[in-house]
Parts: sequence; structure tokens; C-alpha cells
Amino acid sequence: MAAHDIFARGAALYGAAPAVFQGERELTFDALRRRVDALAGGLAALGLVKGDRICVLAQNDLAYLQLYGACARQGIIAYPINWRLSAEEVERVLERAAPRMLVADASTLGVVGSWPAAKPGVPFWYLLGSAAAPGFSSLATLYREGTPAAPADVADGDVFTVISTAAVDVIPRGAALTHANVVTADLTIMGCMGLGPSDRYLAGLPLFHITALGWTLATFHAGGATVVMSRWDADEAVRL
Repeated sequence: MAAHDIFARGAALYGAAPAVFQGERELTFDALRRRVDALAGGLAALGLVKGDRICVLAQNDLAYLQLYGACARQGIIAYPINWRLSAEEVERVLERAAPRMLVADASTLGVVGSWPAAKPGVPFWYLLGSAAAPGFSSLATLYREGTPAAPADVADGDVFTVISTAAVDVIPRGAALTHANVVTADLTIMGCMGLGPSDRYLAGLPLFHITALGWTLATFHAGGATVVMSRWDADEAVRL
């Protein structure tokens, strides 16, 4: 079982049940899988293939979760970056990751806004939300509705994501997590906590962190729903 199977399983078992909320936005398990597959089609259309890396430097968002799922489907390695890092530290992580795409948002443009022209080794630059900047395209333009692109042949031992850890050697180290790592952690959380379809996870922690990602995927796996909070809506009422 690979990480994308969590989304496919949710659609098959819990179809019309709510899977994720952000503010007034809501997606069922069916809709979430369709969005994940549509984004996967866009990534494939760019020529991204299994083993390529996508760095993400952004606040929590529904599209951030969908990007994790799309990467999993195509065997692309998701490489989230801590947005609390300085510009120099982010640049070092980017150099180590060697991605083919970087996805940012309005909150991180101050760090990476000039990089598309300065870093030709990264061919694709995209933004979440409605932000605009020279050299960047909107991630929303990548979604390909209709017939999904063929998924990659992803094994459970393939790398799903790389989570940056402490910078003990100046540059934050990347901990590679396989699909098996993630699925096994899901099952452990589900078993220990007794998660089920009636449960809700409040994702207030950042999605670049393994805690938020792990709990979100475990909640999806159990048929429960995740409430995504960004830095801007942390003080607002959240619909559970």
C-alpha cells in the first residue's frame, strides 16, 4: 500500500463523507481524490516523473494536501520546507533537495520572489492561492479534470517525502520517509488512538512538519476529517 492509496481507499469507502475543511471550503473523500488526481495529471503534463522532487514553502492550505497526494500518485518526492527558516537557510535546503519545482505562497514571496530568474536549475515555479509574481504560475492552472493521467508504478519502499530535521551540520538534514513508513505510522496512530470516521483532526501545526502530515493522513485513513488551519485563520472560529 502506498500513500496515494489512502486517498483512493477513502473515496471508495467513505465517498460522500467530509474529508477536509478549510474555512467555508469543504471537500468530500470523492472530491478530494478527484482533485488529487487532477493535480497529478498536471504534474505529469509538465514532464515530472517518478523520483523528481517538488519543494513546498507555504502555509497550510487544501492545495498543499492535494499536492502531497498528487506527488504520491506519480512517485514524485514531496520536499516541504520550514517557512520559519531564513532566506539563506531555505536556499541551502533548496540546493540540497535539487527539485524540479518549487511551490510558494504569498507569505513566502519575500524569500523566494526573485529566485525564478536566479535559479535556472529549477524549471518550474508555482504559487498557491491568488498571489502573483514574475516567474511564477498559479498552481490552480495545473489541475487536469477528466481522464486521469496514468499513475506511476509506486512501491511501498519508494520515498514519499523528505522532512527536514535539525541543522546539526549547518544545513537542515533531510529524513527520507517511504510510503511504507507513512502507512505503518497511520495504522499505529489509528490503533493506539482508536481513530474512526466520526473523528476530526485540527491541523493547526504546519504541514511541513511530520506531526501535522502524519495525523492528517492517519485521520483520512480512518475515514475522519481534517480541519486545515493556516497562520491567518488560527484565531477564527473553525467549523468541526
